[in-house]
Amino acid sequence: LLRNMGWRYTKFRVKHELLSRTGLLKKKFPVAPPYKQYISLEDWKNKSGNFFFRNKKSLSFPKNPTSETRERFQKLKEGKLLFFNSVEFNIGSHYDWVTNPDTGYKYDIQKHWTQIADLSKEAGDIKYVWEKSRFSYLYDVIRYDYHFDEDCAEFVFSEILSWINSNPINCGPNYRCSQETSLRVLNWTFALHYYRDSPFLTDEVFDKIQFAIYWQMDHVYKNIDFSRIAVRNNHAITETLTLYLTGLLYPQFPDAEKWKQKGKAWFEEEIAYQVYDNGTFLQFSMNYHRVVIQLLTWAIVLAEKNNESFATVVYDRAKKSLQFLRTCMID
Repeated sequence: LLRNMGWRYTKFRVKHELLSRTGLLKKKFPVAPPYKQYISLEDWKNKSGNFFFRNKKSLSFPKNPTSETRERFQKLKEGKLLFFNSVEFNIGSHYDWVTNPDTGYKYDIQKHWTQIADLSKEAGDIKYVWEKSRFSYLYDVIRYDYHFDEDCAEFVFSEILSWINSNPINCGPNYRCSQETSLRVLNWTFALHYYRDSPFLTDEVFDKIQFAIYWQMDHVYKNIDFSRIAVRNNHAITETLTLYLTGLLYPQFPDAEKWKQKGKAWFEEEIAYQVYDNGTFLQFSMNYHRVVIQLLTWAIVLAEKNNESFATVVYDRAKKSLQFLRTCMID
């Protein structure tokens, strides 16, 4: 282990295992923290950082209401979701967020995330549970909303609130992976801005969402060394960037400045380490390479819109990674 992984990794894994087995790791991640409003809806609208756009009314690119867009949306409303392995599961329109559709196993939502295994014979692969909880499907909903001029805000916020009500903080399978948590926060943030002026985004709805976002990012920050040391791949890039962006876009959070500064420094470090000088990516995967380019897009554009910038290496590796991916594509 020492020869293959080095002292840094070995030391961390031994320490992490001890903390986990003694229950000390569990104590770092509180369950049922007291409810608090960190940001009011009015303050968020007036004082949050600049996003890609202000709201859906500010978007003006041509509308293209295709049958494919309509079909994807209709399937989502019915609970038919296309999973990472390109298999469609009908999980129903009232999915409980914790049942594995591949095995039918239902996770104990009251169990602390440190006590849940990623893989077991009984439960199966936990990624099947993570799929919908990532909320990437919101982009299909928003595309339908925009191109067909049909307001889907009520549906989107009902989905987010359903997740919040079904996933107690730091409990259950959906707190097991910090990258999944980070992507969920980014996707919720996109939806919040798109529906910024919707009557369905009430003070009550926003209060629940801002509280959930804060504690999810508190979780990511406290567990960041697992991704930066034990994993150190696209997980670390996603999580460090989301810490930076959360601090940037939700500056009223108590830990916003700390997350922003440390997240930015760590993100720059991960890009320099993981994206090589010739533009290739550490994982040798075109899919993960595309993920990194999407993350770099969020990073560079949102930093620019907020009058910030990254170290030169980020722009250099971003350009080279895009050139590499483009070179490998078949026209």
